[in-house]
Order: sequence, then C-alpha cells, then structure tokens
Amino acid sequence: MQPADDRPAPTVPSGLVLAPFGRRILGALLDQLLVLVPVAIGVVLAGYRPGDDLSDDELLLMNAITVGVAFVYETVMVGVFGRTVGKIAAGTRVVSVSHGGSIGWFGAVQRALVPSVAAAVPAWGFVLGGIVYGLAFVHPLRQGLHDRAAGSVVVMHR
Repeated sequence: MQPADDRPAPTVPSGLVLAPFGRRILGALLDQLLVLVPVAIGVVLAGYRPGDDLSDDELLLMNAITVGVAFVYETVMVGVFGRTVGKIAAGTRVVSVSHGGSIGWFGAVQRALVPSVAAAVPAWGFVLGGIVYGLAFVHPLRQGLHDRAAGSVVVMHR
C-alpha cells in the first residue's frame, strides 16, 4: 500500500520483519546493564563510595569511561555478531537496510558513534541520547538517528 502522495511504501529486505519497539527497548536496557555494572564495579574498586562528593572532573571522567565502554561493546558485538547480548535476549539483530546482511565494521562504528557522541555531551547527554533513539518512533522503518547513519534496521532474528 502506497502513501497518499504516491511515494513507495517503506520496505525492508525480503523476508525480514522489523523488530517491535518493546523488544528493542528490552534489548537496550539489558545492554545498558551490561555496560554499567562493570563500570560501577570499577568505580567502587577505585575507592569511590555512594554518597562521595565528586568533582566535575571526576564526573566527566566517569562519563567518558562509561561512554567509551558502551562504544566498544556495541561496535564489537554488532561488528562481529550483528547483535549485542541484549539483542540476543530480545530476539533481534541489526542488518543493512539495503540488502539484509551484516552492516560490517564501518557500519557498526557509525551506529555506535552517534549515540556515544550524544551521551558524551555533559548535562545534555541523556536528552540527546533520547533524541537519537526516540526518532525511531516517528520513522517508518523504526530507524533512530544511529540506524540512519549506519544504513541499518533492527529486525527479528529467526
């Protein structure tokens, strides 16, 4: 079915089904836990305790470490497996919007870099990250800004 203005309807590669938002959100939350838990353990091992007063420099360093770990995790998992641990648990995977195959290393770096740059902006990272991912809710292929940058879509894994 074509939209009223005669543009072709959005499509994904043959036989693939776009992942529903619930599964994408579940996968993202699991991935966040997998990134944050080791970082939190590292912070505690470094001697910081809940309630400690932290300087702006210390907070910036912790944010940079968290963003760096998330970037490496996402890039390596999507580059090698086409999916992260969260996506495996949610039954989804990342594929090229044009051919349905792997997005490769360059695509994985692009896809991980966009939310990483957004998250790295002090005081605004959470809002900017919400925009990066939230744009998927208004895109016909459910592509966030990171998916558009990499030419990827998130689909159900068979």
